Formats: sequence, C-alpha cells, structure tokens
Amino acid sequence: MEKYLGNWIAIIDGIKNDNTYRASWGRAIIECIVNEEYEILNEEVIVEEYFIVQKILKYYWNLNCFFNITQGDFLVIEKVTKEISEDFYRKKKHRNPVWYNEVELFLKRKQIKFEKTINRIMKIVNRNIAYRFLNHRSKQLKLYKLDLKTKSLRFKKSDVEIIKNYSKLLNDLINSKWALYLENYNKSPYLLRKVIDSAENNLKRQSFRAYKNILVQYYHNEGIVDFYTGKHLDYLDIKIVHVIPYNYLYCNNIWNLVITDKSHKNNLMPTTDELEKLKNRNIGLLKGLESVSSKEKEDLKKVINDNLLDKCFMDMGGK
Repeated sequence: MEKYLGNWIAIIDGIKNDNTYRASWGRAIIECIVNEEYEILNEEVIVEEYFIVQKILKYYWNLNCFFNITQGDFLVIEKVTKEISEDFYRKKKHRNPVWYNEVELFLKRKQIKFEKTINRIMKIVNRNIAYRFLNHRSKQLKLYKLDLKTKSLRFKKSDVEIIKNYSKLLNDLINSKWALYLENYNKSPYLLRKVIDSAENNLKRQSFRAYKNILVQYYHNEGIVDFYTGKHLDYLDIKIVHVIPYNYLYCNNIWNLVITDKSHKNNLMPTTDELEKLKNRNIGLLKGLESVSSKEKEDLKKVINDNLLDKCFMDMGGK
C-alpha cells in the first residue's frame, strides 16, 4: 500500500509547471474510480478513457468557460472548449456563463458530434498524457497498465482500493498544484476553490435569503428601490443579483449584492457608473448596519477601506 500511494504522491509532486494536462488526467482517473465508473475483469479493474476524458472536458469547460480561467489558450483542450462555447452560445443566443451540466445536455443532443469531440480529446490524451503521466524523473512508476488497443487503463483491485481510501489526499495535492500553476496566468479570486469545484457536476450556489432581508431593511424608510433604475418595487417583484458577476467573484458578499426587478438581465461586466453607485450604496449600507454586530458589517468595512471593488473591476479588465 505505502509504495503504491507513494508512487501517486511522487508523480503529483513531479508535475511540472508547463501545463495542466497531467493534473486533469490524474484527477479524472480518481473521480472515475471513486464513482466506480469501471468494470472488473479477471481480477483487474478497467477504466475506459472514454469516461476519463469526459471528466477532463467538464473540468476545462467549467474553468475556461464559466470562470474564464485559462492558461494562455495554447492547450488543444482549451481550443476544444472554445469551439464548443461558440457553438453553444450561438444556438442559445445569450452569453451568460453556464456550468458544464447544461452544456453536456446540449452536446449529447447530437450524439455523433459529441462522440467525435470525445474521440478528439482521447487522441490528445494518448498523445500527450496517458503514458507520460507515469514518468517520474528517469523512470516510469507503476500506477496502471495503459491499453492503447482498448483505450483503457488497467488497475489491480488492491490499488483501486488505495485510490478510493486516499482520494481526498490525492485530490488535495493535485488541486494545489493546478491552482498554483494557474496563478501564473490569472488574477481571478478564490482560484483554488474554483479549481476544486470545477469537478462538481452541478454549480454550487448559496441562498440569498439572509442578505435579502438586510437589503430590504436598508430601504425601510423610502421603500424598496431598484438598484439599476431607481424605480420603486413591490416586494414580490424583486430579486437579488451580483453586480460584479458571480462567475468571477464566486462568493455571495453583501457588498456585491443588490435589489433589482425580476425581469432585469445582468451585464457580464458592470459599467463604471454602476461600480460607483455600488460603492456609494455600500457606504450607506454600512451606516445602516452601524449598530449591528455582524460579519456583513465587517465585510463592508474591508471592501470600502481596501478599495476592493476597484481592484476587482481592474482585474476583470474594466477601465
């Protein structure tokens, strides 16, 4: 057990800062094994590349197309996600970022085209990753047998149990390596959390209920007002939205949440006027919370004192 686990750790530790292919390959193998997406034949566990590469496509879609995190557009897999993105948004006629589960449904409506995409990625991994992943210094470590004829990986049953038992440790090591490398190309906040969550099948979202109550109370003297239009709204017609897009900040902080009409459609990028308006709203909201001891108040103080809204806006490419 110790030797096999040590081999995994050695390979992960040896992942170079030249691209993220090896990190995605390792994590996809672990996900397939944990989810038991394999078959057992003659005391061997067989994981098909067909399932591994679908995990890889999910990771890169969520990072590239939802979080807008790339490593310079020189990876073929990133070109694949870009092509899928152009086709998807052309058909959907909007540019709102979506999680991979929505795109997967879209892709599988045209099964032949989907299979071609998966086969294309399989060629990429067999050319660049599947065999090289095992390289460590001047030798190859034995994690699996690569069967190019059947496009599958073969594992000992005992080794599969080790991967299952230590999946959290292995994933933590892979994700740290992956996020550390992406820092060279991206200023995106919560980068490690985004890398970790890119493996999720569904987008994680928190409830706005607590923030909604605070924001409604903020308008208790003048009535509820639409942040964007200034018009008064009935309580039943309101919704809470992010000014700086959620796919960039990836958190629900009250200093970035506002009330608007249910029919309002957010821009992918706030205007400078909207940003200034939000800064002024936050100053007023902080005064309204002055007598309350809360995390929200501390968050507001920090974003105002550290000028975080301007920093986020500039990192997003705002001018």
